[in-house]
Amino acid sequence: MSVEVWRQVANGEEACTYAYGVLAARLPAGPERNRAVDLAAAHARARDRARAALSTLDADPPVPAAFQIPFPVENASSARRLAALVESRLVDVYCRQIPEVEQSERGRLATAAAEASARAVSWGGRPTAFPGGLDAEPTAPSGSPASPVVTDGAAVTPSAPSSPATGSSID
Repeated sequence: MSVEVWRQVANGEEACTYAYGVLAARLPAGPERNRAVDLAAAHARARDRARAALSTLDADPPVPAAFQIPFPVENASSARRLAALVESRLVDVYCRQIPEVEQSERGRLATAAAEASARAVSWGGRPTAFPGGLDAEPTAPSGSPASPVVTDGAAVTPSAPSSPATGSSID
């Protein structure tokens, strides 16, 4: 995959890692919080794999300073909403990369997108007919940014691992 594809994947995974760190603190102790912690770690592993791929291409990985959460995360309900939102946005990250890669690599990106879509629904997101399409962010409040934002002004979209407790399919 190209440097730009790996950068997008790394940015997306970094945004999810950050969001899960924020939202896990708002979930009550128990299975949901454990799942959020596992997903934060899985997204971090997927981010690290993307950064390692960039390193093998002699490219510097993106280094986002901080992200802006698009709405206050004050309780378990808003934590679930954020989890569904970042997973939906991760679907978009992976889907946008599919046309940019060789045909032999498209299946891995499509699988990662499908897995992120399933996670979004499992957190309460609305299923969409075409994940990664225009209707892919049903949980975003009106007027919210399309993706978490890096404080230096570069837009960053989230990414996601392949299953609730494992890393991304993108290796």
